[in-house]
Amino acid sequence: MSKLKRISALVMALTLVLCVGYFSVMSPTSAWFYDSGVIDSGNSFVFGDVSVNTDYSLKETINFDATTKLDDPDEILFDEVINVDEVSVTNSGTVPARVYANVENKSASKGLRWFYFTDDMLLESGVKKTIEAVLPNLTDKALDEYNVGADGNSGHYILLQPGETTQVKLAMWIDYDDVASSINAGQTLDYDVEITLIASQNVDAAIER
Repeated sequence: MSKLKRISALVMALTLVLCVGYFSVMSPTSAWFYDSGVIDSGNSFVFGDVSVNTDYSLKETINFDATTKLDDPDEILFDEVINVDEVSVTNSGTVPARVYANVENKSASKGLRWFYFTDDMLLESGVKKTIEAVLPNLTDKALDEYNVGADGNSGHYILLQPGETTQVKLAMWIDYDDVASSINAGQTLDYDVEITLIASQNVDAAIER
């Protein structure tokens, strides 16, 4: 059994190493530094009937070699510099359930932003256009209220029917204004993040983050 645990720990470590955003250099005219987009996958969250919150957490280090600005109308390479994590979520219970998300920045570095979505929300024009279609305005306050709610204990959720599986995604990026004065071209910013998915009953005010 201990051998299986060691193998499992090794596989998890290798997965975390692979789950790192990777970016190549680009012209600084739009997203300020860099270019590329990587979707991380291989994680899954399976839960049954929930009378209280059921959590799933994933910790990883993301190397951001790019910064961007969501509220810049001229930012055309937003989708090229973000990092997207994907988790497979399954409701193995007998009643509908909501799945909320949270992303916590465990690093001293500032500027981390995130957006919780699924492919059925995604517009063909990309993540930025999807966010623009969802948010009333492109401010940090509007983004926070979408992700976690004005009270910090609500926000956007994915509703899963019994037996349903879906892929939830979290787009993450670094806001240029928060780091512009402290970075140089070619510098990598490492962020330790913790992603948490919370399964709850399909009623309002059911979760506590």
